[in-house]
Amino acid sequence: MIEQGQSPYQIAVNHPELGMSVRTIYTYIDKGLFSSRNIDLKRKPKFKPRRCHKTQITDRSVFTGRTYLDFQGLGLNSFTEMDTVHSSRESRKTLLTLYFTKEKLFLAFLMNRCTNGAVRLVFDHLEKRLGTYKFLSLFEYTLTDRGSEFGDPDALETGINGFQRCSLYYCDPMRSGQKGGVENVHTMLRMVLPKGTSFEFLTQWDVNRIVDHINSTPRESLNGKTPYELALESFGEDTLKALQLRRIAPDEVNLTPKLIRYNR
Repeated sequence: MIEQGQSPYQIAVNHPELGMSVRTIYTYIDKGLFSSRNIDLKRKPKFKPRRCHKTQITDRSVFTGRTYLDFQGLGLNSFTEMDTVHSSRESRKTLLTLYFTKEKLFLAFLMNRCTNGAVRLVFDHLEKRLGTYKFLSLFEYTLTDRGSEFGDPDALETGINGFQRCSLYYCDPMRSGQKGGVENVHTMLRMVLPKGTSFEFLTQWDVNRIVDHINSTPRESLNGKTPYELALESFGEDTLKALQLRRIAPDEVNLTPKLIRYNR
């Protein structure tokens, strides 16, 4: 299971019958008592806010009432974070990523181009699948960075029927760490799609598969539960089906490039 990118914590949580603590598993690996070696262990992510290399929004008027200070004034306990993950230079395809801060649930959608029009298409698609009311309940407050793909907030906030479906807010310039949840979960995504990977041959089916494996990984911050389990409690089965999410059995979770067969 370690060869599948699973951590000792993950193994200890999913297999209490082993009667081993996380520290014991690390010790046994270090002593060579398992077939896995230290080199097989996935590195514990050390979140480091990235430097922003995106094309930034030039129309400053869009930030009126949508700054990070405005967002903080809401005093929210849970909200959604949004970002994009780029392919290698050989492809213009991009992943739009969404992250629910309470449930730690992760979503990703493949876009042919990194434009505000492509982002709106994803929002429209989600609203059609979920319905306007459910979309609003899930994405009512969404925090993102100042990338140009998010430069038309009115288009994203306005639903397919002309009603407001969400409220968009922006991090401060060069402060992507203000949405640290989605930035952090990108470290798990990059275990399957390392930097330099081309998304050209990636399909939404592949992306859904990666998302399911990430959401089926237990978290210490959730007391050993998975994001999928917590989202099931919070949102219900119908919503998870509408989002095309499914549970992966604990021993089948794989967070390595081998998960996606094409592996180009």
